[in-house]
Amino acid sequence: MTAAAGVILVLGAAGARGESLAEAIALAYQTNPTLQSQRAQVRGVDEGYVQARAALGPTAALQATAAYDQTRFGYASPSATNNGQVQLNVSQALYTGGREALGVSAARAQIAAARQSLRATEGNVILAVIQAYADVIRDAKALTVRAKNLKVLADQVTQARARVRDGELTRTDVAQAEAQLASERALYSTAQGQLQLSRAAYATVVGRDPGDLDPMTALPGLPATIDLAFDEAADQSPELTQSKYAEIGSRDRVAVARAAHRPTITLNLTAGYTGSLVPFSANQVERVVMGQAVISQPLFTSGLIGSQIRQALDQNTGDRIAIEITRRAMVQNVANAWNQMLVSRSNVGFQAENIRAAEIAFRGMTIEYREGLRATLDVLIAEETLRDAELSLLAAEHDQYVAEATLLRVIGRLEGPALLPGLPRYDVTANLHRVENRGAVPWSSLIETLDAMGAPNAGQGPISAPRAMDQPSGLAPPNTNPVTDGLVTSLRTAPIPGTVGPEPPVQLP
Repeated sequence: MTAAAGVILVLGAAGARGESLAEAIALAYQTNPTLQSQRAQVRGVDEGYVQARAALGPTAALQATAAYDQTRFGYASPSATNNGQVQLNVSQALYTGGREALGVSAARAQIAAARQSLRATEGNVILAVIQAYADVIRDAKALTVRAKNLKVLADQVTQARARVRDGELTRTDVAQAEAQLASERALYSTAQGQLQLSRAAYATVVGRDPGDLDPMTALPGLPATIDLAFDEAADQSPELTQSKYAEIGSRDRVAVARAAHRPTITLNLTAGYTGSLVPFSANQVERVVMGQAVISQPLFTSGLIGSQIRQALDQNTGDRIAIEITRRAMVQNVANAWNQMLVSRSNVGFQAENIRAAEIAFRGMTIEYREGLRATLDVLIAEETLRDAELSLLAAEHDQYVAEATLLRVIGRLEGPALLPGLPRYDVTANLHRVENRGAVPWSSLIETLDAMGAPNAGQGPISAPRAMDQPSGLAPPNTNPVTDGLVTSLRTAPIPGTVGPEPPVQLP
């Protein structure tokens, strides 16, 4: 099989039809399992709001009991009684010091944070699609370059052998050409394997094998300046926005913990029937209806409420600090993606110039070689320089495209509908609208309003830190002990006692 035929076989084996980047993104947006799993998790978080809101409504429970009692005194005949009871218990919280209303608020913040996590996952999936798409195109073109170079080297070996017979070259020239040909065959085999790795990554993220992919098209939405990129990321970064919502949720939970000091008011209603079951008589049935308002005020909890407040405050402090951690990481990611994009753009221009000069040099070397003015090694070096320039250009174009996609990802613009106008957007709010009022009663909003009146604030305190050093005097003294051991050739393999079981005995046949 020729090298050219091998390229055609490799490129066309896994798929009969090609597709565009837009088609790949659309398919992944609809079917990628990572994205589908994250959407399901967001729907699960929606239920947290339903559960928090349920605490604002009433609860009702029906209880039925049947009892039989037999009593005997000495030798007297036993006496027996039986009775039954059916009871309906209804309870409605009227005021909880703000705990339930704040719980609903915390659930809303948790939903908002989960939606931002979904945005981040969507961006990661689309970036993976673009990365895989660019990888396949780069590796397919690189394999074509290798195949072309393989043919050129094979022709040079044939020419060198013929010129040896004519006495124009020596066996050394032939050996040089043959060595270069053998090296190129190994590189061609490596390129084949790399292409298959990229194709497998594409199939994993997109959901089907790539065919002959269309050329990469310009990505929309790239910011014109680094300041615009920083501003966009500050407003739209899913990670930064998620961390802000997480802090809001933990702040609400601090207030929930503080509200545990406050009184609660609950309205209870009990209605039921009690009477003998056998023989049953409607006239002997007792009806009970009771309503009560219960006011409860915690007085002493052995430090439980205070501990819960401190725990919630520390969690909120961690979330407040996490916002700055995320912001710094976002700034670094934006700067890195921006710099990588500019460097790759410059490299594309430089490598294009490199190819132009290398082609001229290779053509000239080839002509001079045929005239006997150049050695075989000169031609091989010129050919290798041209091949490396072509591969470097492919890598630079690939890196530029991926860097542009990465920049869009870190500023929050790498979303399916933003890249593909007309793509049906997954409605992240539809599920909550569908379930938020299930089981709710008309007066839940009124109870929430009453409960929120006078609810405690989080009462955030300052973020503690170690005392600042007045004047750092330098690092601690270094360890002056010399290193005496060599390379590690054996490890400590004895397990910690109790962490593994004994080895099973060997059963000999």
